[in-house]
Amino acid sequence: MDVITCRGAKICSPLVASDGSIYYVSAGTGEVFQYQPPDTHAPVVFSGGEPLGAQFDHQGRLHLADCGHAAILRVDDAVEPCVMVKTYEERAFRGPSDIAFAQDNTLFFTDSGPLGETTLEKPRGSVFCIASSPSGGQVLRPLVMECLAYPWGIAVSPDNGALFVTETMKNRIVRLHQRPSNAYHASVFYQFSGGMGPSGIACGADGTLYVGHYDFSGGNTSHGKISIIGSDGILKQTLKIPGPEITGLCLRYSC
Repeated sequence: MDVITCRGAKICSPLVASDGSIYYVSAGTGEVFQYQPPDTHAPVVFSGGEPLGAQFDHQGRLHLADCGHAAILRVDDAVEPCVMVKTYEERAFRGPSDIAFAQDNTLFFTDSGPLGETTLEKPRGSVFCIASSPSGGQVLRPLVMECLAYPWGIAVSPDNGALFVTETMKNRIVRLHQRPSNAYHASVFYQFSGGMGPSGIACGADGTLYVGHYDFSGGNTSHGKISIIGSDGILKQTLKIPGPEITGLCLRYSC
């Protein structure tokens, strides 16, 4: 296991570009850094807010889920973050937390607000998508509206037929299965126990899920864990890693 000491504060949402370059988000400083071994950390964009998630679309454009701005931002050619969307039907978002793209560049994101905003008592988190419309523009629509207890990470299945969302405060993974096209049906895919709940999530090419767990450091909690779950919903393996406060994960494939 290699350990990289990152710059910034409140590190989260590692991501990999199409060329294999590694990036990560510094939510505490509002920056995204590019990492190049052995020890180069170059800031690539400053949002001025609190980005919690970041992802490249299939054209290589960087998008940010910025909780501070309560908006989805897209970085333009001048490396400036611009607001892509920040309201739904004139209602402000609570604060987006993660982003994922389908193969057709449909953008999916979770809207949870700051930690504690959506809870077991008040499950008000949502999942949205931004998709192409028949008229040639884009349309924003909710897939799950104001009923999730802190939806955090989001991943798309390899066949684009399902979304997987980590619902942290209920300690579970919710699957949104698409059938027919553009109709999503939500169900519990996997229920965990112990700790606070799942945070980051990534889906492998074979449909295997890799799920990071978040728990407060201190006390009896000295390590973190990543659960590896098959496409059939069966737990295959649990990896232990240093530190329990996992705030994101990603996969990089060998060439």
